[in-house]
Amino acid sequence: MRRLVLYSDQIVPGTEKVDQELVALLGKANPTIGYIPCSTNPQRDRYYEERRVYYARLGMTMPVYFALDEGYEPHRLQALLACDAIHLTGGNTYYFLHWLRKRDMLTPLRQYVARGGVLIGVSAGAILMTPDIATASLCGDVSLEGETDDSALHLVDFAFVPHLGEIPSDLAAIQAHSRVRQVVLYACRDGDGVVVVDDEVRCIGDITVIVNGELTPPVQGAGTRL
Repeated sequence: MRRLVLYSDQIVPGTEKVDQELVALLGKANPTIGYIPCSTNPQRDRYYEERRVYYARLGMTMPVYFALDEGYEPHRLQALLACDAIHLTGGNTYYFLHWLRKRDMLTPLRQYVARGGVLIGVSAGAILMTPDIATASLCGDVSLEGETDDSALHLVDFAFVPHLGEIPSDLAAIQAHSRVRQVVLYACRDGDGVVVVDDEVRCIGDITVIVNGELTPPVQGAGTRL
């Protein structure tokens, strides 16, 4: 079973429809969310507190902070994987992938999803669910020197571009990426999202779907098959 929620961003109250999908996927009272930040920085407490408040609105708690770079505590892994859902933050997607690899976290996250855990990705965190993070460059992310492998979690077979209308790349550049890579691509505006349940992809909000470079009308809510 796959249960994935890909947010462009989490905006109150703009993401209510995506939030409702997440609540339905978890399907229980007082679910727990584990938190994996892209990076640990001086803003750690503020960003974590913002997400904690966000999820508290939905009746959820966020008891586990699992840093990958500074402050890494491997003994907290089991507590993280015991959470009902895991949240992957935004940030520099290349940096995030680097540290996921360095801490050998790609396989545990894939296994977590296979066991039925809900994986939540916001911006960079959502891109990481796709086969590779090549679309991160469309969003202005800068790759790390010496890094050549952009393969990611590969939990889905499509590409994802967050922040449509806000990023440096225009729609033509995004279409060109899809055409060159010969991939299905979901481009998402802030406040909207994509939900994957098993083999079904649900477009929540104003999602631009591009198939091999060509614009395709999305199927709202009910979803399409992977």
